[in-house]
Amino acid sequence: MTPLSSLAEIRMGATLRGRDATRPDPNGSYLFIRIGDISDDGALLTDDLQRIEPNEPVSARSCLLPGDVLFPNRGTRNTALVFRGLDTRTIVGPQFVVIRPDQTRVVPDYLAWVLRSAPTQENLNALKKGTHVPVIDRGALATLPIPLPPLIQQRQIVEIASLAQQERQLTERLLQLRAQFTNQQLVRFAQKSAAPSVPFL
Repeated sequence: MTPLSSLAEIRMGATLRGRDATRPDPNGSYLFIRIGDISDDGALLTDDLQRIEPNEPVSARSCLLPGDVLFPNRGTRNTALVFRGLDTRTIVGPQFVVIRPDQTRVVPDYLAWVLRSAPTQENLNALKKGTHVPVIDRGALATLPIPLPPLIQQRQIVEIASLAQQERQLTERLLQLRAQFTNQQLVRFAQKSAAPSVPFL
């Protein structure tokens, strides 16, 4: 096991001051990712991210780079998203920890997968502080132990996990279609059975 701090740069998202700092602005020069934009399995839920225009200059260091792993550090959900890169400068607020992995040692998608895995979820829950809104401190997150197989095996794990997720989604879709088909057949049967019979003359 290797502590996360030795595999990545770990920092908080940008602190945007002012009440209207994150107010939506259709002409804003930055895209802003919110916790609700990320699914439990680490997918971006929308292609139409909120645009904002901060009240003060945003440092270049605060802008996301492809391969950054976004980890919400507060709330009850533990998830992680690999930022793929967008045409517009993109930032997150202090509700996120931005993990910039050393890609010579760890594959971003593998790191995100580890953060979402059940054993790590247990460790993360133990690190949370607070009762109303649980928070994971950046320093505590830095100590998180990460299993570190060779890069080629990391990529293989990510590929198998992705295929397993696709299989699960297809299975769920098949069950939905099967249930829909069964209900349609039952409705037709009920309608046919309830039709009044025509007496013989």
